[in-house]
Amino acid sequence: GIDLDVVPAELTYGLERLTAFLQVKDSVYDIEWAPGFSYGDVRLQDELQFSVYNFEMAEVDTLWKLFDLHEGEATRLLAAYPKYAEKARFPLLPAYDQVLKCSNLFNTLDSRGAISVTERVGVIQRVRKLAVGVAQAWADQQGVAQ
Repeated sequence: GIDLDVVPAELTYGLERLTAFLQVKDSVYDIEWAPGFSYGDVRLQDELQFSVYNFEMAEVDTLWKLFDLHEGEATRLLAAYPKYAEKARFPLLPAYDQVLKCSNLFNTLDSRGAISVTERVGVIQRVRKLAVGVAQAWADQQGVAQ
């Protein structure tokens, strides 16, 4: 952990659900995206197709390979950070992007039932280790006291 002046909070409800509450809608698909367009008009096909992929068609072996590749790239970048001469230019956002990809792949693997109860903690720990590494490097890059 890194001590922060402002304590961050994690929302367990997505912005869509908060917007549905504020707009007094029973379904996120009914919220107003823009005048004359609902969330459903804009995002329903995404939701349907990604649900089929994530829950039915995503190939588990490929997902694990992708997880390992993105984890490896994040690890490689984090290992290079201390040696990089121009810290302000170091690509921490791409490293963070690799962490987000690992997190998304974890969720897809989990939705496919490919992660056992005993594996779950270990895989979450792998993603957390990367996220902490990026956060620490970012704090250093920004000159935030740790």
